[in-house]
Amino acid sequence: MTTTLTRIKQLAALAVLTAASLGAQASAVFSFTGTTDSGPLAGQSYTGTFAYEAPAADYSGSVLLQSFTLNAFGQTYTLAEADVAPTAWFGLGQFLGVEFMNADGDPALRPYVYLTSGFFDLTEAFFAYDTVGAGVQGFGSFLPTPAAVPEPASLGLALAALGGLAALRRRRD
Repeated sequence: MTTTLTRIKQLAALAVLTAASLGAQASAVFSFTGTTDSGPLAGQSYTGTFAYEAPAADYSGSVLLQSFTLNAFGQTYTLAEADVAPTAWFGLGQFLGVEFMNADGDPALRPYVYLTSGFFDLTEAFFAYDTVGAGVQGFGSFLPTPAAVPEPASLGLALAALGGLAALRRRRD
């Protein structure tokens, strides 16, 4: 009787884990690289990553970024250093880009940086910078690519399958 009760508890825990994994929204994780194509720092490369909780398929509006890192001009800019809350923008479920701004300190020592989303589509998104504090001086493209990260639902299903196999093995023993 105790063995049956233990198996029922294990199966119930497995069912809860599977349901939670399937119901969880996945984080969208992206990386990006680019090169400035104008201004005093033309030809400089930049890289970064960002993540956000994926909204509904037909969502229009913004969602807050969960993480953000930009490496440009020998500097690292992070989510915590943003002047306003960094966001990812969507139009009818289409990803339009990221809004990020850091314009603090001395721009000659640490250039001000901006990421601006597109209005109608991602091809309009861009990177901009300022080294003197007088306004935007240079630009670059912004074309993020999805990072290869397993979705939480996939991981949950894999764990559920392993749990099911373990339960079957115990039953045979």
